[in-house]
Amino acid sequence: MRFKIFITYVLLFFFAFTHSPSSANEMVDSKIEITHDVTGQIKLLSEEQINYIKLLKGNQYYATSIDDKYWGIQIGNGNIIIPKQYTTIVDGDLIKNTATSQVEVISIKNASIYSEPTRHSKEIAQLVKDMRISTNGLNGNFYEINIGGQKGYVHKWDVQVDNGIPILIYHHLVVDQENSIFKDSTSVYDIDLFKEQVKYLKENNYFTISLKDLDLWMQKKHALPGKAVALTFDDANLSVEKLVYPILKENNMHATTFVIGNRVKEEIQTFNMNSFQFAGFNELRNILDVFDLEYHTYAFHEFNSKTGRSILQDASPEEFLEDFVNSKNVIKTVDSSLEPSYFSYPYGKYISKYEAILLQSGVSLAFLNKGGKATIDSPRFYVPRVPVQAKMTLDDFINAIQN
Repeated sequence: MRFKIFITYVLLFFFAFTHSPSSANEMVDSKIEITHDVTGQIKLLSEEQINYIKLLKGNQYYATSIDDKYWGIQIGNGNIIIPKQYTTIVDGDLIKNTATSQVEVISIKNASIYSEPTRHSKEIAQLVKDMRISTNGLNGNFYEINIGGQKGYVHKWDVQVDNGIPILIYHHLVVDQENSIFKDSTSVYDIDLFKEQVKYLKENNYFTISLKDLDLWMQKKHALPGKAVALTFDDANLSVEKLVYPILKENNMHATTFVIGNRVKEEIQTFNMNSFQFAGFNELRNILDVFDLEYHTYAFHEFNSKTGRSILQDASPEEFLEDFVNSKNVIKTVDSSLEPSYFSYPYGKYISKYEAILLQSGVSLAFLNKGGKATIDSPRFYVPRVPVQAKMTLDDFINAIQN
């Protein structure tokens, strides 16, 4: 199973690295020279391409041939793609920078990158504003960056240390919460407040990344923009399909819902906001162009108020494993092509002794229901999230997602 997970990661890496699905040419390392200033892009798994860095004419790098039209160049932990038409292959060897990444930073302006740790040296590139990049730490007043095997330097005043990516967690959403039966429920959120949040994200150029994007970034194989958030919805409530999905689709945003398997039904329900209903198979199929479906539990979404433990915490290893098998069957009944890889602990109650079962079940990341932002070094089976709870104001939301 670990080998299978490794293979999956490799395939995802090449998908993120590749501009188009046709990659007939063998991946070949070459030394190239930039013949015209060219903007390198990163690519989310949603296929969204983002301008990341401008490479300036006359500089040489190691690059990997993606296809007939594009090179891939490693920058920090991530990779960019550039058109081959703005480069030429050159002879000779470069001395590769092999230092490992130590500090994540985010550009606060279009930041010049220099050939030496001084502003008096040659400018070799310009990092686009609000981009996240891995560095090798400070060298004097400059962060050292690996660009195509070469060293570059960005001034510490042009970047800020990366405090992590907010993974937002929602549950049930309703219209006019103040006058609903959920007025005092902290886990329920008003859909009009959610609309304000989505509007803010869109107007301020945030990217709603997938958990696969997050996963590859945490594996130090993928670059992400500085304004990246992940939207997650626990329980797969029917309100996700009826209220949330149309808003996200209209704004071309991405999200994940963690499914409680035994509450997914065949019958189509009449939506009633004043009860906790769960999306059925048909409703889940309806949202697949916006939502990824992932594991929550199949049968253990219950809480023992006397012990303060979830039922899952007291399950045997055999029961825990069987629960994953049943959950996967439900998700694949929605769509047989789906391969869930992420898990949200019911009630955020984790089970450290069952990490081997998470691995055996193909889980790559497991999520808590609190704890703040996820960093590149967050424990993979205890990834924190930012809860969006009742009456969270827009100012509270902004403070929660800003770096």
